[in-house]
Amino acid sequence: MNSNVLTYINTRWLLVITIGRRNLNRFGTCWTYCCESRNPFLQIFFVALSSVSIAGFLYNALPHMPGPYLHKIHFLIIPSQIISIYASYYVACTSNPGVITPDNLKKHLDYYKYDGLIYKPKTCITCKMQKPARSKHCSMCKACVGRSDHHCAWINQCVGENNQRYFFLFLYMLVEFCAYGSYLCFQVYRGMIIEWGLDKALVLDSRTGEKAVITFRRAFLYVLHHDRIIGAIGILAAVVSAVVLIFLIYQLYLASRGITTNEAFKWEMVEESVDRGELYKIVPINKTKDSLAVSTSVESFSKRYNKKKEPVEMKQEQKIESFEEIENIYDKGFLGNLKEVFFPPKF
Repeated sequence: MNSNVLTYINTRWLLVITIGRRNLNRFGTCWTYCCESRNPFLQIFFVALSSVSIAGFLYNALPHMPGPYLHKIHFLIIPSQIISIYASYYVACTSNPGVITPDNLKKHLDYYKYDGLIYKPKTCITCKMQKPARSKHCSMCKACVGRSDHHCAWINQCVGENNQRYFFLFLYMLVEFCAYGSYLCFQVYRGMIIEWGLDKALVLDSRTGEKAVITFRRAFLYVLHHDRIIGAIGILAAVVSAVVLIFLIYQLYLASRGITTNEAFKWEMVEESVDRGELYKIVPINKTKDSLAVSTSVESFSKRYNKKKEPVEMKQEQKIESFEEIENIYDKGFLGNLKEVFFPPKF
């Protein structure tokens, strides 16, 4: 018996003895719901974290606005930013990712052609229907999704042909919202330095023994030490903005090349196969049918006086030496790829 199977049996037997079969079944049910099916945990976490951060900023920073570095116009910008981030998140969470159904299957098959390399005709054993090229069955969403990019737990559904534009919109709004929040926190701190008179404060220089005007860095750290909530919100916003911006740039880069996140892993496997010399392509060779190609002597004799030679298409395998030799048939050019993402075909 396989060693992995024995390990699984022994582990399960030990857990049954330790916590009981009923509790083990409960744990299995909980694990399936939390890790193998759609659940709103990360959505609740995102909304709760955003709401707490916004409330904390408004409670602690609003009394310092307007200030020396913040105009009254921010009282209009802040509500619009809050509405925009929640609205974009709602649209990204609720829009149809492009679920393939028997009604739109034919249109998907006609639009997305098989390239014979990373996509070949195949039947989804779960949905019991043919899988169009660029589609993928999601075990979390329990459906096949057209031009599937990836399953995003933050929006609790897949990112596919129909909602990838809304996903990009949400990412952009999140980057802009967090960057704006970090900017506000920084400017509030700058204003508090003036409010507390730290811009004119004198400190004793330990090296010279003389008094000198406090540096901006020391004044900023002093304010941060005494008002940590605004600083923590600002730092969190800056980190989230930077991380999501990198992810957004990567996603846009893939989209501009006509590649999904799912396909990026497939192309990496293809490139590895090319590097190992395991990938070949079928090359057609056109030859003419003459007397040597005929099996019987009667046909051979008659062909001698037939000046018309019929072309015969033959094929042979040719080793692919470089990854650049492979063509991505789904790459429609920079503008064409982005157009397909932001203005997807109607199915």
